[in-house]
Amino acid sequence: TVTSIGNGAFSECSSLAQIEIPSSIISIENDTFKNCSSLKQIIIPSSVKSIGKNAFYDSSLLSKIIIPFSLTSIEEGVFSKCDYVKSITIPSTIISIGKKAFFHCSDLKKINIPSSITSIEEGVFSGCYNLKRFTIPLSVTSIEEGAFSICSELERITIPSSVTSIKKNAFSYCKSLKQIT
Repeated sequence: TVTSIGNGAFSECSSLAQIEIPSSIISIENDTFKNCSSLKQIIIPSSVKSIGKNAFYDSSLLSKIIIPFSLTSIEEGVFSKCDYVKSITIPSTIISIGKKAFFHCSDLKKINIPSSITSIEEGVFSGCYNLKRFTIPLSVTSIEEGAFSICSELERITIPSSVTSIKKNAFSYCKSLKQIT
């Protein structure tokens, strides 16, 4: 029985359009589906406990991502450049989201961050052009460098009093930003 999909196992498979990962899989390693430019949908079973860095990087047509409750972290760059994703719900089991996890998800309009997150990491939402509003949970204490840079349609951001550190360029080039509460 296969329990892990190794580093780069299906990277650069440009005709791969859909994946149904079997329930025997507990680990998806780094770069596994990187640059699968035709991939539109991925169903990640609840058996998956870890997804490695850049696992779905530049799977640009990916439009539907369902993150299972079995995950506790979203690693660096996992969904970077997944241009057609419009909304993502991150389960309450997630305690960390890595750098640039959702970098340049240009169609992303809605994302909910659970109260288990304490830091908005470097570049995590940078280049999410269509993100218009964002509420940072009370659990967050820091917003790292470039976290929301180049979110050109971001109009409103709610930053709670729990945030004690906002790093450089956190909101740079947010040209539509009208309200910070």
